[in-house]
Amino acid sequence: MSLMSGLGFGSAAVLARFGMQGVGPLPSTLISVVVSLVPSLILALIFALSDFRDLPPIALAWFLLLGAVNFLGGRTQSYQAIGRIGASRTGAILSTSAVFATVFAITLTGERPHFMVLIGTAVVVTGLIAALGNSIREEIGSNRQALSGYLMALVAAACYGGTNVIAKGLTETYGSPLMISTISLMFGIILLWPVAGREAVSALRASRRSPRFAVSAGLSGLAAALGVICLYFALQRADVAVVSPIVSTNPIFTLVLAQVFISRMENLTKQLFLGIGITVMGVALVTFGSTL
Repeated sequence: MSLMSGLGFGSAAVLARFGMQGVGPLPSTLISVVVSLVPSLILALIFALSDFRDLPPIALAWFLLLGAVNFLGGRTQSYQAIGRIGASRTGAILSTSAVFATVFAITLTGERPHFMVLIGTAVVVTGLIAALGNSIREEIGSNRQALSGYLMALVAAACYGGTNVIAKGLTETYGSPLMISTISLMFGIILLWPVAGREAVSALRASRRSPRFAVSAGLSGLAAALGVICLYFALQRADVAVVSPIVSTNPIFTLVLAQVFISRMENLTKQLFLGIGITVMGVALVTFGSTL
């Protein structure tokens, strides 16, 4: 489930990057969240309808918080970063969400992961530094927009790390990941609409003659739905400190798909691939440590 979640998020980044040629980051975010809701809602109504009926009113406050952190914080900032620095670099920065998630899980919920999991997480961070260190320094020195893009990606990573901890607690307390993903997506749409609703409607109207960019933004939402649903199922079955680094394999999928479909839009270097390879080794250590 964690690997499938990484595939979903990695694919969503590439599709969003292509869609942003014709649709801006904020409307792309809202379009993707609306489309993400469709499969999640259908699956929830089929397999988790009873969980909706048994839900206490107080739970809605937690779902509102999850929707705000995940979509208003994480997805909005990550899509803005993709528009500034590209899908591959944003994806690599987002992998640091594993570090944020581990820190939050240890300090807030009392998780005590095996030391091998912590070593693996450190290797993940090392891989990211190796992948992006030079390009970050070069781009920040010459392009302020790149600096804002990297900062947005880092904020998104922190939000996604917090999302994992909140979602873990909700799956343990209220059960069905399908219900949790559906309600959080609904709150995400409610929160995003005042920010991006008018712009999204205008973008959809303008895309009638050439709908491929809007369609790509929508497809990124379907891919992200796979990521969210699989993530919540994974968190129901394993600790945050184990799931988060494995989900952080999403830059691997982003790199492969970017190389195949949007290589002209992305500056993919040997250093980037090397760093991502080190990141994979870190994920392997986390997976091994989770069995000890």
